[in-house]
Amino acid sequence: MPELRHLRYFVAVAEELNFSRAARRLQMAQPPLSVAIRQLETELGTELFQRSSREVTLTEAGRVLLEGARRTLEEADRAVTAARRAGAGELGGLRVAFSWSARFETLPAIGRAVRERHPDVELLTEEMWNARMIPALRAGTIDVAISLCAEISPELAYEQIRAEPVIALLAAHHPLAGEQAVSLASLSEEEFVLFPRELAPRLYDTLVGLCRRAGFEPTPRKESFHTDWELRVLADVPGVTLVPQSVSRFLPRGVVAVPISEPGDRLETSMIWRPEDSSPTVSSFLEIAREVCAIEAAAPTPAPLG
Repeated sequence: MPELRHLRYFVAVAEELNFSRAARRLQMAQPPLSVAIRQLETELGTELFQRSSREVTLTEAGRVLLEGARRTLEEADRAVTAARRAGAGELGGLRVAFSWSARFETLPAIGRAVRERHPDVELLTEEMWNARMIPALRAGTIDVAISLCAEISPELAYEQIRAEPVIALLAAHHPLAGEQAVSLASLSEEEFVLFPRELAPRLYDTLVGLCRRAGFEPTPRKESFHTDWELRVLADVPGVTLVPQSVSRFLPRGVVAVPISEPGDRLETSMIWRPEDSSPTVSSFLEIAREVCAIEAAAPTPAPLG
């Protein structure tokens, strides 16, 4: 099988039909070029050029080889380019799991930025309960997780990318729905719609902990939610739930958001990945997510939508 280097030499001579011009095009001296073409002809067992003192022309074997050599070199160049892009995190696929709250603002913003910079990277996203994310990362079935109040595992890498104020979601007809802000203590008599603890332990404990710091033990309702459709349950039941502020921008009809007045209460969103994962695509995704969330953090806070 001829070397790619010899095929490149051959194509240059075949297109120029002049060894001197081909040598200049290849930025090499003419004698080594002539030697390389002779070596190629010897390897193939046939002449590729007819040479005279006045001209160089292709033989029939040379014409056949030229067509195949061009295809081979084009394919090799495409393979090299693809390898370089993959090495830069610009090509390939990435499996991303995300918590319910990330679907409203965080993941779409990151996804748009990834598509703009690396349109050939395929993002395969899956909404996933927090308790499933750690086993999925360990098993390699996902590459990155974006988690609200993430579960902690010492062998994984974590980085907080958002810390949002806590808001209360209420039915539009709730007596407190028109308030500019409410204290958690003012909700102490309410029933709370919460995530099931077994599916998101740290998130559940964080929300319950906020209530306990405000001086009361929350009373959970039997309903729970984790999708936009299930969020509609709040329009029909006499309950309240606590969520990060970004959720307030995408509320269903009949549900309103009211800020919590307690200063300092935040719900953090973190990225999780395997620290030993050397994939350039993972590294590129993490870097883009950092930049996107830094811009979001610096932007003015939008008013909650009711």
